[in-house]
Amino acid sequence: MRRKEQRSNLSITDSTERRFNLPKSHRLSGKKNFEELFNSSSFFATSKITLRFVIHSEASRKFLAGFIAPKRIGNAVERVRVKRLLREAYRLNQHLITDLSPSCTFAVHYAFVARHSDIDFKAAQKDVSYLLRKLREHVISKTSAQ
Repeated sequence: MRRKEQRSNLSITDSTERRFNLPKSHRLSGKKNFEELFNSSSFFATSKITLRFVIHSEASRKFLAGFIAPKRIGNAVERVRVKRLLREAYRLNQHLITDLSPSCTFAVHYAFVARHSDIDFKAAQKDVSYLLRKLREHVISKTSAQ
């Protein structure tokens, strides 16, 4: 049996420590949420990924992310692989948008929609970080105008 790796005893004193986890409570789920997202949303797109989003005025709804791979991409194996790549790319770059949450009085629901199955991790990470930066700029400009 393999032994668990011990955590290091090094304590991080920097208060700007970023957590790179993505718990299920931060994922967008439920038919109602996805219907709302697709019926009344805006979007940004790259050649391989589309980001659909809705800004809510209620802060209690928080930031929730969804990951979609439509059936036209390919079989189930390809769709699962693409969603896994999108989740990992988002997990590493989520700080670009979630750093807004302590001072904000709004919530954002968004979903990454894959357009092709021939995406690799570098391309997914590049596109996801670009889309999150665009979303951040849009949210900041939208909320500062109010």
